[in-house]
Amino acid sequence: MVEDDEIYPRRRKEKKRRMFDSSEAEKAVENVLDDDTMDALLKAADRDLINRMHGIIESGKESAILLADTDEGLAAVKIYMKRAGAFREMHQYLRGDKRFRNVKKDRKAVINAWAKKEFKNLKKASNIVRCPEVYGLQENVLVMEFVGEEFQPYPKLKDVNIENPDAALNQVLENMKRMWKEEKIVHGDLSEYNILVEKDELVWIDFSQGVHESHPEALNLLKRDVKNITNFFRKEGASLSHEEALNSVIDGY
Repeated sequence: MVEDDEIYPRRRKEKKRRMFDSSEAEKAVENVLDDDTMDALLKAADRDLINRMHGIIESGKESAILLADTDEGLAAVKIYMKRAGAFREMHQYLRGDKRFRNVKKDRKAVINAWAKKEFKNLKKASNIVRCPEVYGLQENVLVMEFVGEEFQPYPKLKDVNIENPDAALNQVLENMKRMWKEEKIVHGDLSEYNILVEKDELVWIDFSQGVHESHPEALNLLKRDVKNITNFFRKEGASLSHEEALNSVIDGY
């Protein structure tokens, strides 16, 4: 038993060394992630979900996004932080969603369920919109397609010139309606910050706040999404009013 206890840390250290493309990348990730999450990353590597890690490209209060090589190509590895300060709010989002009503209130269970929720939302959304393809999930580690090229993500909608804002707005509204009607989900945080532009195609990202229509706040979240996206496109020159936009998405509004 003592021998196993001595061997495991050495094996774990060697696995970590092989997983990162440089000691700098390994140190940067270690400074952000807790031990449990590092173990989840190693398990993901054991499952061949990820091969080599290149380091962090974005980090926030609730998650960090890393770049990694996978058998599918370059991937974004989204890690939901176990220390996220908003986990109580996350639990409320989960409890209202019929898919996650029985999630325990402890931090680990909530964060892992939050990751699973985005995994499920992306799967459903992919039937309607262009969004990152999901490759796999390991606890609080979500591995998905990297939407970009040459290690740079595609620009956000807010940063590009929109030639036909009316057509673009109508396309987004139609997809919001189809997600609501056909897949029974709402993005929950849609804005010009969560849509990337891949050449002439809009790519929806960050579905972590997405909820099932059964959630008591689902309709309000949908209305908020419509308002946010309409506000943006109206500033870009779109002529559709807020009321017209809502009517195009929500029948009988």
